[in-house]
Amino acid sequence: MPNLLYAEFIKFKRRKIFLFGILAALIFPVFNSALLSEFNFASIQSGVREDNAFLLLMPMLIILAANLFFVEQDNNTLKNLLCIPIPPKKLVIVKLLVLLLFSITFQITGFAVSTVIAVIKNIPIVDPFFQFFLTVSTGILIWAAALPCIVLVIWFNKSYLLSIIIVFFYTLTNYVMHFSDAIMMQPIGLNAGTLMPVPMIFRWLYQFYKPAGDIQTAFYKRFSQYFASTPICFFVLLLEAFICIYIMFRIYDNREN
Repeated sequence: MPNLLYAEFIKFKRRKIFLFGILAALIFPVFNSALLSEFNFASIQSGVREDNAFLLLMPMLIILAANLFFVEQDNNTLKNLLCIPIPPKKLVIVKLLVLLLFSITFQITGFAVSTVIAVIKNIPIVDPFFQFFLTVSTGILIWAAALPCIVLVIWFNKSYLLSIIIVFFYTLTNYVMHFSDAIMMQPIGLNAGTLMPVPMIFRWLYQFYKPAGDIQTAFYKRFSQYFASTPICFFVLLLEAFICIYIMFRIYDNREN
């Protein structure tokens, strides 16, 4: 397993998309620091967790997944790997571990850049370890949130163009949902606000924001009864992740047969 993981990272690093992915973590921290005149350390880091994670990291994870899962098919090396033999399930696990490590690294990079900007602008660094925990946790949850879409990419097994179309639709649909009161303001249960990954993550994140002004305070009070606790959020997202991984195993088993 360690050798396979190392080999995947070597292949990953050789592609320009890896460097682009890491550099993309700088976009919103720098953009927000230039755009916003008044903000504190928590609001800077919330930009990393929201803008960076949901608008950049999740679609990037799915595109990178297509790259990782199609590389053997494109180079006609999958049969060689299976003859060694390397179980298809192990290949799936290794590729998903690479994506998980990339997701966490992406978020940590955004956190580091935002912290440097805060120091340069003389913004007090308040609760850095807690903010770091939220940022890394978001990286893990975004990885889990991307898996249903990655299942579709693997299942269709067609092309990068189709993968990009799936990415756009999945990311847009999930992100738009978190603006809907009808979806977000539902009790924990069998509903879209609980089962859809992005709305669920926002229901967890919102409780850690400190409202400023009457409008935000009123929204916070109205929405507070629908917050998702950390254990529940992680349980739901990781349970869905395990289901997605099981489906990936089944897809590869069927292709092998």
